[in-house]
Amino acid sequence: MDKTFKIALFGLAPNEHSTLGSIFKLAASRNRRYALVGDAERASADIVIVDADDSKALEAWKSFNVHHAKTPTVRVTKGATGVPEPVIRRPLTLKRVLEMLDKVTIEALKYVPELVVGGEGSLDAEASAALQDAAASAKQKAKSNVKALVVDDSAAVRKSMEIQLGLFGMHIDYAETGEEALEHTQVTTDYDIIFLDIMMPGIDGYKVCKTLRANKYFKQTPIIMLTGKGSRFDKLKGTMAGASLYLTKPVEQGQLQEVIKKFLPQLGEGNS
Repeated sequence: MDKTFKIALFGLAPNEHSTLGSIFKLAASRNRRYALVGDAERASADIVIVDADDSKALEAWKSFNVHHAKTPTVRVTKGATGVPEPVIRRPLTLKRVLEMLDKVTIEALKYVPELVVGGEGSLDAEASAALQDAAASAKQKAKSNVKALVVDDSAAVRKSMEIQLGLFGMHIDYAETGEEALEHTQVTTDYDIIFLDIMMPGIDGYKVCKTLRANKYFKQTPIIMLTGKGSRFDKLKGTMAGASLYLTKPVEQGQLQEVIKKFLPQLGEGNS
């Protein structure tokens, strides 16, 4: 899913406006694109860039920010100390600009369509660097009180889920087998959501789901089945086992975010 993010500017020299325009044109073939908007369209911007070395620009941005505080802001500076992150250091280069804007779209706007759970999506160099940076930042930030259990024998799927769910500040436990999942649920009974693969060594996901539903602590817990088996019969088996929802891999980011909005509205509402 391609998307163009609107960028509003406060301050910056004319040559820097031109530089940003050129960078965005050079990056137009990416699935994560950026476009400058005029002053009259600032209210519709997805991201704001403000010149932290220009007092007038900062004052104008502060007035704007009173009514648009949720719009992520990136500051540009030559090297002033104490400038709040995220920051792009002058001079503006393609690498600096794209890495920082990619990080903001991933971390603040939760946009990672390239990262498909159970798929073979790939990231370009800038987005990959930003993704790793954002994932590391998510681990360091204050966590939500939401606990998730991810059960899948695929390391790639577990890593994808770690990044996707980590961006929402969730505490996440992982299991590679059905037996390991049941061991986790004997120790921790307050999971807010469980993502469960079906085809695993040993106990399959259907049996794990049935076992959890028989436990008083997990009768109402959202259990989301993730599987490559997408036939009507498989979905019916999932429903009969007690699954809250059945998603067929590959699962795109938009689908996963819809799940979060539906079952964890306290997290989804702030990222819609």
